[in-house]
Amino acid sequence: MLITRRSDYAMRICRVLRDGKVHNVREICDKEEIPRAFAYKILRELEMADLVKSERGNQGGYYLNKPLEDLTIYDVVSITEGDLSIIHCMKEECNRNPESMPCKVHKEIERIQNLLEKELKKKTIADIMDE
Repeated sequence: MLITRRSDYAMRICRVLRDGKVHNVREICDKEEIPRAFAYKILRELEMADLVKSERGNQGGYYLNKPLEDLTIYDVVSITEGDLSIIHCMKEECNRNPESMPCKVHKEIERIQNLLEKELKKKTIADIMDE
């Protein structure tokens, strides 16, 4: 798993939207220094995941559809990054790691993967927002 700017930008978008008001893309981008084209793509992903809603029109924009207290870092990263496997063998059957003879390397990577997911699920976006 690689946590990219995409996830960082998504969490920063949530920071702008946390006040419950409707914000347009220009406003979001200006406040968080996010490239506009990138923001549109991320907002579309967040909207498809039902984390944000959009309103059309002159006063339109985006707003949060879920309280930040209910949204974990894991949620945002899994939406923006997709697959959270840290190595290829974690997402499909590995011919070098059959159940009959499990590889200790893969076993350790799996342990680390589980710890990482647990930690990402522990913190909500509200927990990491600066006041």
